[in-house]
Amino acid sequence: MINRKILNIVMGIIAVLFLGSLGFAQGGKALVEKGQKIYTEKKCSMCHKIEGVGGKIGPDLSDVGSRRDAEWIKGFLKDPKSVIPETKQPPFKGTDEELDAVVTYLMSLKKQSGAK
Repeated sequence: MINRKILNIVMGIIAVLFLGSLGFAQGGKALVEKGQKIYTEKKCSMCHKIEGVGGKIGPDLSDVGSRRDAEWIKGFLKDPKSVIPETKQPPFKGTDEELDAVVTYLMSLKKQSGAK
């Protein structure tokens, strides 16, 4: 009797965790898309390149999510010169919510497995 009750509780917890992770994945995808839209609207591609498309002034961001962590990217975008004094990167102009979306988008840019 107790074993059956424990099994039901465990299965309920697993179901909640699984459904919660699906919601997070969908919310994460929406945030990536919002960040990509802001990246485009702010004309970041005038200086930066992603997958061969964009400018040549700033670094290629195709795999920035593999090279940097979210904290570093956010700090850099907020106050670039405090991180790299000689940078030409202007500070991000937008809301904290927009900055979080751009950081999420940039973190999604990672090397594909098997890529050289």
